[in-house]
Amino acid sequence: MALLPELEAIRRSQIIDAAVRTIASKGSTNVRMDDIVRCSGLSKGGIAYYFPTKESLFKTVFTDYFDAVYDTVKQELASEPSTFARLARIQMLFDRERLEVGTGYPLLADFMYHAIHREEYRPIFARWVDGWVALLVEVIEKGVEEGLFIPMDPEPVARSISAIYQGVGLRWFLAPESHSRTWALSTLELAVRGVMAPWLAPGVALPMVS
Repeated sequence: MALLPELEAIRRSQIIDAAVRTIASKGSTNVRMDDIVRCSGLSKGGIAYYFPTKESLFKTVFTDYFDAVYDTVKQELASEPSTFARLARIQMLFDRERLEVGTGYPLLADFMYHAIHREEYRPIFARWVDGWVALLVEVIEKGVEEGLFIPMDPEPVARSISAIYQGVGLRWFLAPESHSRTWALSTLELAVRGVMAPWLAPGVALPMVS
């Protein structure tokens, strides 16, 4: 009995992983529970024990997956020595070899479709945005502590930067022929420089990001 919670966590993770891969490859509107049954190797009853409806599973998939991406980005930002680079170039978001990218962008686009047409998904969207804003607020506050930026309310500034990432990222992923990785990274740096320019401390020049 002591192992039951651990086993339940494993089963739940197994179902979510199968749903992530299935939604990313087919799109949620084309996914049936039978698809997730086949991908997970579990029975319909086994899945229904954790997720009684497809809707409840999808909402959990979107929430859990994006939380995992936040954690990964936060870890990678912590290893970047340059504060400005942490704002201007979250490079892992533009690496097609990474699982988080190949799966994450299709999930994001799918999720946004739901949020546009169904109001119950919008709080999840707001939570997703707020997660990115919180990551960027931490970096901006660090820049203020270092004397790179003057004191400010970092939240609206972070929201501007997060919106830039969303727009550039979707262009880069969906139209790579005309929006290369080089274009994406240089556009981000130029745009973030513009957003942060009014907040630079006197005498400070932002370094170039290699």
